[in-house]
Amino acid sequence: MNPLIIVIFIALLAVLFIGTPISLGIGFLGVAGILLFLPPQLMEQLALITYNQSTSMTTLMIPLYILMAEFLANSNIAADLFEDISRRLKKIPANLAVSSIVASALFSALCGSAPATAVTMGRISIPTMLKKGYNTRIAGGTQAAGGNLGILIPPSINLIIYGMITETSIAKLFIAGTIPGVVLALIMIAYVMIRSKVDPTMIVPPKEEVNGVGPQEGPSRLGDLLTVGPMLLLIIIIFVSLYTGLATATESAAIGAVLAAVIVVLQRRMSKTCIQKTLLNTASTTCMILFLMFGGLVFALFLTAMGLPQQISSFVLGASMNPWVIFIIVNIIFIILGCFLEPLSIMMIVLPFVFPFMLQLGFDPIWLGVVLTVNCAIGMITPPVGLNIFVLRGATGIMTKDIIMGVIPYIIIFTLFIVLLCFVP
Repeated sequence: MNPLIIVIFIALLAVLFIGTPISLGIGFLGVAGILLFLPPQLMEQLALITYNQSTSMTTLMIPLYILMAEFLANSNIAADLFEDISRRLKKIPANLAVSSIVASALFSALCGSAPATAVTMGRISIPTMLKKGYNTRIAGGTQAAGGNLGILIPPSINLIIYGMITETSIAKLFIAGTIPGVVLALIMIAYVMIRSKVDPTMIVPPKEEVNGVGPQEGPSRLGDLLTVGPMLLLIIIIFVSLYTGLATATESAAIGAVLAAVIVVLQRRMSKTCIQKTLLNTASTTCMILFLMFGGLVFALFLTAMGLPQQISSFVLGASMNPWVIFIIVNIIFIILGCFLEPLSIMMIVLPFVFPFMLQLGFDPIWLGVVLTVNCAIGMITPPVGLNIFVLRGATGIMTKDIIMGVIPYIIIFTLFIVLLCFVP
């Protein structure tokens, strides 16, 4: 194997451990590598690649989906969604925990971001669960894991970036991610319902509710229809337009952003504060993703020009290892990196190395994208740097150790789900 590959890995580790932002770190390594080992004229090609990527229709869907999600997140529609679902599910075991998962799944279908889903729904669901006597670990762990559905259920930003890096159809990735996302949500729901039956300490209702004098919540079907109905209709429009081919992923993003703004206006939720927060958050999140994407482009160009991915592929294929053993190793790498890095950074760093030989080993790129995304989801709730754990800690005030203990069963569920995907692709 080329010694330069070892040098690059050491440099990557150094970048990670000194705390350099990933986008700047991998971008710097790419530029330094081009200037040291390749013709300087390649920098002109780099400028052209970066320009073409930043002006492509595929890239345009990123700010559009983020804009749609921010309109809904900053207009308190998510609170209405959780309230409506919890009211309709009040007769089932652990109804608030189940409502948290269902609401997170639905909000994920409009958000596409795991941390955003965890924070938005966590601020709403966790105080309610704690007030109703839910164990702190169950409340925090369920919402942290429920937020992870945002990384898998379309429009997942993670799947978009995977599609852009690997040149895989994003519409097909969205379609492939939907059913696993729904199945995973159902498995999580089954877990909390079963545990509520076998573990009496999971929910200890307040004394006033035990005595039958707790607050009574009356149904409001018309109010539910007017507030939550448009949000559900928006989800249906986006999914139908994607699945039927009536619109591309970018066009669906544009439709979603416009309809989200219309819904907020019609429901009289469009305030000056809502507009400011929506535009500011959209701009900051988009810039973060674009900086990461451009850094990844620089790094990938350097690797490709040096022929390093091909050399790694030749080395792996020449080792005559069972493809499934290699698959397991790649999964372990993703899970370990997920403990320290956010999913987009993992995709940018690892995919240029592993995707070529995984493709040559015969793994379907669509299926592989879904599996690796679930791996990233495990990392989002795995200590020491599980992103969902800490954003939820900051948003709700729950102790970090309680959230960590609460997510352990869900880490097991997500891991077993990857095994299920292997047997039922």
